[in-house]
Amino acid sequence: MPVQGMRRLGREALVSEALTHLAANPQASMIELSQSIGVGRTTLYRHFGDREALVGAAALLGARRFGEAVMKARPGEGTGLAALERICAELFTLPDVLTLLFADNPIITDESFAEAAAESRSGAESSTCAESADAEDDPLEAVIAIGQADGSIDEGVPIGWAAAFVYLTIGSGHLYSVSVGVDDPTARAQSLELTIRAVRKTLASPGG
Repeated sequence: MPVQGMRRLGREALVSEALTHLAANPQASMIELSQSIGVGRTTLYRHFGDREALVGAAALLGARRFGEAVMKARPGEGTGLAALERICAELFTLPDVLTLLFADNPIITDESFAEAAAESRSGAESSTCAESADAEDDPLEAVIAIGQADGSIDEGVPIGWAAAFVYLTIGSGHLYSVSVGVDDPTARAQSLELTIRAVRKTLASPGG
């Protein structure tokens, strides 16, 4: 994109661009980020003040996108196990977010999710939407609880363990696809298939 066009980007678009470029180079400096995005360094400093603020904004955006993907997967529809499989599929559409979440030194952290949840709770206070009001709950744990209640997920598996397993299995599948080429749609599809298969095999109710 031409530099002139990029200079017209507002704060939200700059944060989105920064998230993408941080996924490719998490240690990128403000100079490197400005060059990658195609704006002057002063533009980034004017909007964010320093690198820490820009990275924090990108982390918050990533946490928001993660939560939006979970909701897009319709977690309250059908069986809990089927909802988990849809969540895996939706999250796999966010490779940059997953890279920043599962990096050795993650940029998207628990603090990012806490901030995003606080925003969601604040929005729920002025909304009658039940789904928004439940935003503070761990979405994976909530879906697993539904699955155990409807018989699709093994009741003998502790909910916290199951949620951690799903989370780490998504990370494992994503990192595998990155190692073989995250832009390769065949490899990405295979990684997602293996991720869903592992979740299903481990958590499905023996009688399901």
